[in-house]
Amino acid sequence: MVNELSTEAAVLQVAERLAEAERTGDVAALEQILASDYQGYDPAGRPQDRAAVLRGYGVGRVRMGGLIQSELKARVLGDAAVVAGINALQGHDGPEHFHFRLRFLDVYALRDGRWQLVASQDTLLPG
Repeated sequence: MVNELSTEAAVLQVAERLAEAERTGDVAALEQILASDYQGYDPAGRPQDRAAVLRGYGVGRVRMGGLIQSELKARVLGDAAVVAGINALQGHDGPEHFHFRLRFLDVYALRDGRWQLVASQDTLLPG
């Protein structure tokens, strides 16, 4: 049980590093956390891959004014893990301002001794 808890804590630490990289626009950290085969879906259901995410932050199109996580939970399943939670976000995507809350489900895989984000799904929450 102790090993499982420490593994869950390690996955949650990566999820928190991901949020910090998004908050600060740290493309180098995003490159480490996002797997080369990452595939995700934004709250509008649009697909996004690793290149699109890195490009958005790299050219400064996506700029976070705030990102607060809550209700974080991790479940480790061998060399895979699922992290769920709520993000409250505000910032800009190009000229458009955004301010919303979403529930997310992220899938991580243990590769070469480190956890990498391989898939994500975001669902917009009311209010």
